[in-house]
Amino acid sequence: MSFLAELDHELRLAGVPGGRRRRIIAEFDDHLRCDATAVERLGDPAVLARRFADELGSALARRAAFSLFVALAPFGILFGVLFALLGAAGFTAGDRTFVGPAVVLGTQIAFVGGTLALLRAWRTRREATVTAAQASVLLRRTALGLFGGLLTLAGILVGASHDPGHVATWFAPLAYVTAAVGAIALGWATLTLVHALRLRPKAPGPAVGDLGTDLGRLAPERLRSSPWRLALVIAGLVAICIALAGVAQADAYDGVARALVDATACIAGFALLGRPLGMRA
Repeated sequence: MSFLAELDHELRLAGVPGGRRRRIIAEFDDHLRCDATAVERLGDPAVLARRFADELGSALARRAAFSLFVALAPFGILFGVLFALLGAAGFTAGDRTFVGPAVVLGTQIAFVGGTLALLRAWRTRREATVTAAQASVLLRRTALGLFGGLLTLAGILVGASHDPGHVATWFAPLAYVTAAVGAIALGWATLTLVHALRLRPKAPGPAVGDLGTDLGRLAPERLRSSPWRLALVIAGLVAICIALAGVAQADAYDGVARALVDATACIAGFALLGRPLGMRA
């Protein structure tokens, strides 16, 4: 078996897609036509194929994270507009027709997962190959954000189908437009995640870094050294923002209650998912 045939076979076993595999073989074929002695320097086709697969898998894992963030941006903007207009129309957060548990929980999960995925993808952007553990962290964060987006999308569709009578006539059309944009954007993000899951790097090594490392200069140096301390500070800031929002809405007691619930949820999420999502070692 020739070197090119063996390399093609190993690339196929490594899971490299057909289009990318043909381009690699074509480049090596052109190179070997110019210098036939280069075969000895290229080494074992299996090792070479694994390196190509790891580099491509690393790039796909980062692309999935970036794609999710890009997909959530227009969906989030439209959802924010819809929510603001509903508030102006007197649609309160207590009305479960629209702002129910699915939407509230979904938006928070999407924001957390999407932001965490973006931070890790950005931090490893200059690494040609990431370890299998690092790629797993990236893909888990992306999957979490995607789940939150889909949960929000389901809540919007349910709200649009109910079409509450006390809301203006524009509610259902705008809700359906928001859902359509979300479906297209999240569908594209899902495809990129599926491609990344099909070709995952197998390079050994740990998933280096934690929440403090991901935030970098965005967090004070004293907090970056202690993931738990950083998580407590973030949960406290979230609680303060929610409580102040309640005060601004002349509903201080409800605001404080929601602040305590959200802060507790932040800490619980960090305790349960901190290790799988690479937020703490």
